[in-house]
Amino acid sequence: MSTFYGTTSFKNDIEYGKTGETIFKKDFLEFINIKYLDVTQAQRFRAIDSDYKTHIGMYEIKTNYKDDKHIIIEEYTNINSHLSEISMGWFYKSEADMLVFISKSTRLMILIPFTDKFKAHYESIKEDYELHRNRISINNGRQWQSAFRRIPLEAINGYFGYYRKVI
Repeated sequence: MSTFYGTTSFKNDIEYGKTGETIFKKDFLEFINIKYLDVTQAQRFRAIDSDYKTHIGMYEIKTNYKDDKHIIIEEYTNINSHLSEISMGWFYKSEADMLVFISKSTRLMILIPFTDKFKAHYESIKEDYELHRNRISINNGRQWQSAFRRIPLEAINGYFGYYRKVI
């Protein structure tokens, strides 16, 4: 398992994610004229890792796609018991119907219906990919260390689609 050293700020991580949320709202929801409720600030939706609620479902936005044909799946919010209690990541907590991985530079979106079939497929392949530890995150005196896997898109063929608004 690889580890990143140093620390990161929770506030900075949240701000980074806001860029992807804005792209998703403008290029997808508003462009297609889908009425939505932004629930990013609602604690009950944070607990179930969902950012937008629409009449057709809930979306979880991830602004970590780097146009490199890989997505990042967070398995642990905290993997380091020396910092705080072990906690599973968004993959196991999210109740979203759709995962959306967004590239800040190209605005390309990878859309994955977050179905039981996809979850089972991920569980069947995840051990083929290294579990990486992120830098330690700090917020209001609390510390934690998330862990993730980089999954190549070819490993999830048939489970995702691409979207990009063309102007």
